[in-house]
Parts: sequence; C-alpha cells; structure tokens
Amino acid sequence: MGKYFVLPVILNIVLVAVLMFAGFGLGGWLSSTIETNTENMNGWIQAAMVAVKIVLPIVSFILFIFGGGTIVNVLMSPIYTVLSEKTDTYLTGKTFESSAKQTLSDIKRALIIAVKNTFKQLLLTVLCLLLNVIPVVGSIASVVLIFIINAYYFGYGFMDYTYERQRYSAKESNRLTYDLRYLAITNGAVYALPMYAFCGTFFAAFTGGVSTVAATISQLELQEENEK
Repeated sequence: MGKYFVLPVILNIVLVAVLMFAGFGLGGWLSSTIETNTENMNGWIQAAMVAVKIVLPIVSFILFIFGGGTIVNVLMSPIYTVLSEKTDTYLTGKTFESSAKQTLSDIKRALIIAVKNTFKQLLLTVLCLLLNVIPVVGSIASVVLIFIINAYYFGYGFMDYTYERQRYSAKESNRLTYDLRYLAITNGAVYALPMYAFCGTFFAAFTGGVSTVAATISQLELQEENEK
C-alpha cells in the first residue's frame, strides 16, 4: 500500500508550499501597510503598530502549525478513506462497494463531522490559551491541554474512517469515539507530536496515513474482541 502513503506526501508538500506562499504574501502586505500608516501616527499608536508587526509573524506561524494539520486532514480524507478500507480488506478479506448516492451521503456526513469537530477543536484551543494569563503554571497547563484536545480530535478523524465504512451515524461515531477516547488521544498524538514539536506540517500527510492505518487495526481488533 506504499502508493497510498507516497501520494498524500506529494500533495501535502504542494499544499504547504501554497499556504506558506499565501502567508508570506499576506504578511508582506500587512507589514507594508503598517509601515506606510505609522508615519503619521502619534507615539503610542506607532509603538502599538510596530508591536503588531513583530507579533504578526509569530501568530501566523502558530496558526499555520495548529491549523495546518486540520486542513491537511480534511483535504486528505478521500485518500485516508481508501487507505483505511484497504487495511480492512487486507486484514479481514472483506471488500466494500459504494454507489454514487452512498458516496455523496458519506461526503455529506464527513463534512458535517469535520465542521463540528473543527469548531469544537478551535473553541477549546482558544479557551485553553486564556490560561496563559496565569504565569508559568497556566502556560504549562495550556500547552498540555491544547495538545490533548488536538490529539483527541485528530484521532477522532482517523477512527471515523472505519465508522463511516461500517455505516455508523455521526452521533454513533461521536459516542463510540468518546468511549475509546484514550485510543483516540494516543492515536492522534502520533500525528500531533511530530507536527507540533518539529514543525511537522510538512510530514503531516505521511503521519496521518500511519495514524489512519493504526486506528483501523486497533478498532478491528477491539471489535473482534467484543464479538467473542
């Protein structure tokens, strides 16, 4: 199944390059705008605008790292779906057929879950950032909680490929993933750790493929145990 790992990496490199180019372009435009407008401002406003210019690249980098993984997952989901299905077929011998109607239904379901989870993920991340007002302890707690939250929702996405194939509803998928939340967090951490620690958005598509396969294997093993 090597091609299913290679293709996402190639697409991911292109995606990251586009995002970075767009980010640098936006940052350059904002910087030039600030420089042009600060000449006629008083001292305090001028200092504030310069501070914004300094902070802007840092904020952009953080948003790129945290948002990049989510964007990559959404865009790579069709490939991850196939990868999960191929893993299931390899382990169980089952084959899966899908009609155009069912495909459209699956896409709709996936989009609903992706939008809801992305909103929850971003909302909880923002709330955790508020902990930074507490010196040291708050900052540490914020980083840990943000990592756990993002790992959970990343893991949720990788696990949902199996639930989708087994025709679970979005509500059932949400419940099943919560019941296996430790598996979701552990699986999502495999994706999140290198991405956040080493700017691994460049490698996110590859680690996402690995996490998809790992999630599928774990879910099938657990389901087999429960059926005994």
